[in-house]
Amino acid sequence: MLLRHRFLLISFVEGASVMAAEISGARLLAPFFGSSLPVWSAVMAVTLAGLASGYFLGGRLSRRPNREKILLVVLLAAACALLSMTFLGRVFYLAGAYLPLLPAVVLSVVVLIFPATLFMGATSPLIIAILTQEHRESGANSGKIYAISTLGGILATFLCGFYLLPVVGVKATLSGFAGAMFLVSVLVKARPYPRTLLAVLFLTGALAVYGFVRAPKNPFLVYEEEGILGKLEIREEPPRSQDGAPVRKLLINTIVQTEMDVASRKSVSAYVNLLERNLDGFPAGKALVLGLGGGLVANMLAEHQYQVKGVEFDQRVIDMAKHFFYLNPSVETVCDDARHFLNADTCKWSLVLFDIFKAEEQPAHVITRQSLRQLKTLLDTDAVVLINTHGYLTGEKGRGTLCLIATLADAGFHLRLCASADNEAYRNLLVVASLRPFSRQLYHELPVPILTPDGPINDDDRPVMEQLNAAANQEWRSNYIRHYIFAR
Repeated sequence: MLLRHRFLLISFVEGASVMAAEISGARLLAPFFGSSLPVWSAVMAVTLAGLASGYFLGGRLSRRPNREKILLVVLLAAACALLSMTFLGRVFYLAGAYLPLLPAVVLSVVVLIFPATLFMGATSPLIIAILTQEHRESGANSGKIYAISTLGGILATFLCGFYLLPVVGVKATLSGFAGAMFLVSVLVKARPYPRTLLAVLFLTGALAVYGFVRAPKNPFLVYEEEGILGKLEIREEPPRSQDGAPVRKLLINTIVQTEMDVASRKSVSAYVNLLERNLDGFPAGKALVLGLGGGLVANMLAEHQYQVKGVEFDQRVIDMAKHFFYLNPSVETVCDDARHFLNADTCKWSLVLFDIFKAEEQPAHVITRQSLRQLKTLLDTDAVVLINTHGYLTGEKGRGTLCLIATLADAGFHLRLCASADNEAYRNLLVVASLRPFSRQLYHELPVPILTPDGPINDDDRPVMEQLNAAANQEWRSNYIRHYIFAR
């Protein structure tokens, strides 16, 4: 009985470690490639490929004698692979700088995740073979091992998502699960330990520790921590001109979300300037900001006598807005998902700003036909809805923006459009939607594209916006990697 229980514990830890590798791997990729649907698709596909290859490898190895010795080697190899994930991030700089986005993502995921999932996948067939003494036991043993492994994966998914990654960080989480894999290897009675693998484990452990202690820091870094949305950073960079002031930035996964002139405490983003230049033409009253970020837009609205409420998904971002970006005390903050907030809200708003586009990722679940129709019930008669999005409007890269405009029109909104600059690749678009025709001329206004009757609509049942934005997202992310991340 004790023999069986110790192998069940090994299977449980292996299943938990698989999910920890998958979730942590996606988090490690996010600062370089984002966390959009293509990135998650690559992570899940490579994880499944690693497990499938591991199942096949483990099945072949289970035919050999000395199965416990082989299992010991596989467990130690899995621990080495998990530890190596903590210091492989520098590879992504090179992949992202010299390869197109999608090949760079796939290559990085394979290098990062495949080895760990390969070795962990090989453990289940080996354990089943060790436990099976008679052929009639094979089915029961297989079901039990895979059930225990899956149970470990379920627990690790909740643990990583809700506690470990936000609180202790990605690298510490991976190191912890690597240590767990090493500890359960002690339960395998095969001895002695293979010296080569122990040496590799020691080396990868030393590199992991070195990565913790001597990891390169941005010289302008003021503060950093892990959050629900990923890695949060505050940086204070030198003045952009000789007579200028330092610029304080909020970054999520190395993507700039807020930029503030430290002396004036005002935003230096062209998009915020575009919004303020048009603000006099919008109705006064209550303003709802979906996506608080550093809070500079909320501050600007408060200065223009709006009663402002800011909704932000991550409490840590709210705390940073208050501590580092001087969020106006009059701004009411709510920690919630934007769609969930709109579904439960009963207030009437004069101005609603969607500022929840995180890097190149579109909140497709928030701006759907159904969500916008619900929003209409929360608006005053003369209210305006403002949506900040990327600058692409034409060709293949503009298909997502056309879908956004078509979805707003389908929901019954009248539309206007303005831009922060002329170059599509380096600008923001501000979509202005209203229940009544909006007659005032906007600053830097663009003509609203003519929509085809059969154009795609972003719907709860068919959320197509992210797919239609794929070309724009790839271009945006590639430019950001080359000109911001890799340029450093």
